[in-house]
Amino acid sequence: MTSFTLSELLNPVDSSDKLQLSDAKRSIHYFDACELLVDDFKKIKSVFIRVHEDHNVTLIFDKAYNFELTISGGYLGRPIETSQPYIWIPKLAIERQINPNKQILFEQPTPFSGFSWEGNKASFSLQAPTQRKLDLIIWSFPSDFPIEELLSSTSIETQGYFLWGSHGCINNPADLYRHLIHGAIYDLRYSWPNNKKCFSENEAHALYTVFSGLEKATEKSIYRCLQLQIVLSVVQRQADDGGWYHGMWTDSSECHYRLHTSALHLLMDEYQREPCLEIENALKKGVEFSSKTTDTLDCGAWFLHDSLELSEEAMNKGPFNWITNKTLGKSVSNMLVLNTHLDTSIAINRYQKITGDTQYAGLIESALQSTRTVLDFKPAEWLYKRLFWAIGLTMLPTDKASQLPAHVRAIKRIAWQFLIKKLPDIKARFPRLVMPNGYIDRELSLRTWAIDYQTINLMDLARHAYAFPGAFDEKILDKALEFTQTSGLIKRYRELTPGKRYSIGFWAEALYYRCLTKPDLKYRAWLAEAMQECHDLNFGLPPSLLGTNGEALTNLKSITSPLINNPEVLIANLSYDQHIEFLLLNTSNLGVTIDWLQVPLSHMDWRHIGTQLIQEKVLTIPAKSWIIGSTVSH
Repeated sequence: MTSFTLSELLNPVDSSDKLQLSDAKRSIHYFDACELLVDDFKKIKSVFIRVHEDHNVTLIFDKAYNFELTISGGYLGRPIETSQPYIWIPKLAIERQINPNKQILFEQPTPFSGFSWEGNKASFSLQAPTQRKLDLIIWSFPSDFPIEELLSSTSIETQGYFLWGSHGCINNPADLYRHLIHGAIYDLRYSWPNNKKCFSENEAHALYTVFSGLEKATEKSIYRCLQLQIVLSVVQRQADDGGWYHGMWTDSSECHYRLHTSALHLLMDEYQREPCLEIENALKKGVEFSSKTTDTLDCGAWFLHDSLELSEEAMNKGPFNWITNKTLGKSVSNMLVLNTHLDTSIAINRYQKITGDTQYAGLIESALQSTRTVLDFKPAEWLYKRLFWAIGLTMLPTDKASQLPAHVRAIKRIAWQFLIKKLPDIKARFPRLVMPNGYIDRELSLRTWAIDYQTINLMDLARHAYAFPGAFDEKILDKALEFTQTSGLIKRYRELTPGKRYSIGFWAEALYYRCLTKPDLKYRAWLAEAMQECHDLNFGLPPSLLGTNGEALTNLKSITSPLINNPEVLIANLSYDQHIEFLLLNTSNLGVTIDWLQVPLSHMDWRHIGTQLIQEKVLTIPAKSWIIGSTVSH
């Protein structure tokens, strides 16, 4: 049996591996019974404990503590002796079955065992069963730490935030440890088709962005520690070749380039805030890796979606049915997936601007050319107009569809049962992604149908337009936004299976980026509706609306979101550069008077639904309505 006192746990004597950032370091310690990962944030520490199969570890508290539930989640240990550190246990121990690729096959909470108390000394045991590991994380805060950070919260901290990877919702700091497991970030979901939890840098980037916004708004130091712990975890997981590997679709660890790119964005966010050689080196390796994840089309470079697309043999190991073609001179195995191509283009271009490393400038220009060509590709317009009039009927919500004439409902049924299934073959003969009605398809060559990806495409096109002004015909984007808002598609998403309803979170992200580039009031109105929808579906607010997404605004240029004491009111921070703008949405069925905890600038104009100027000093918002405050009137 292995035992540790609290002091021994937080200060192990030997270390096999170390990772050092400017304001944080991680050390890894191996024992027969367990493995410890110790994160050190200058005086504040946390330790991940992983007990190996069929082993027992005893933890000894050699000082007296009183434990209590906290609003931040988990349990806080208050020392009887005021000179001793505070202890925070965000989650109780979890028993897990983990495969050789460190993917999670099974997990369940497990109680502590062997609890004993003698005088001021308490101990408990962690017993891992056969073929299972046992995980626990413990934080230690010095006696002078402002412990109220964990014991109090404002509405901005508890309203919930949408996660880009799992599409789940994070509601408090302890929720991080549903994702951050023994020093690595995982998706919440058991991935199709092999039913395993895999790593997700997409998830890590969303969590980092949320904690950045909450740190800026509340000035709580705990959120900075959580950001740094995420950064440590992402850097540690990078492979020697610069990639981040996942293995969602096969038993091998294929790389999903969208998730790899999220790691780059996260590290660029941190690098902009706190330049560090370790992060700079990780970025160099990661971007070099991304630069090789391409296919060459007749019109330029195209960034692939995942490593299975590198060969036909690898694609055949995946779970999808696909069509072979060489449209635009592409490789047969390139599915021409739009969103990852856009995302990787944005990431490498951003890296160039941040670091001054311009060796990939030619690659990005080539990628922009291929983007323009693919978006402008519109063969068989007469066919696609009729086809997507019919397919568009399947995107109607039930209340609208039920009001259609009988013969139109029959066409809708034919579209659902036959035309959608034939669409991949039609696209193979007449290749296009942008459809006449404003719908934008996800890819060219898979035998799939994913209307939930419409809003992901819009988010990435809006980001692309923000990163590369004028690089493609933005009428395509504006038409697609209009179609999504007015066709009933947003309401239709509510009727999909629970795992497909997430699209509204990405819709709000797309509108956030459009609001940064366009003063049009309609985009603010659509965003307010999207925020209400996110609230009603319990998805939480998309992270970018906190105003601290480093891709849109560097940390130094971001404007702090105001604090209010109205849990029913959501805030979208649409500020940029010298322009300050906040949209406040009342999600409740009653009128609300804003109770400021932190008042924004006094010279802002506030308007109801963007039009009627509010003359009173006290701001009120009618039920299910919104106001907007700005230094520049819209």
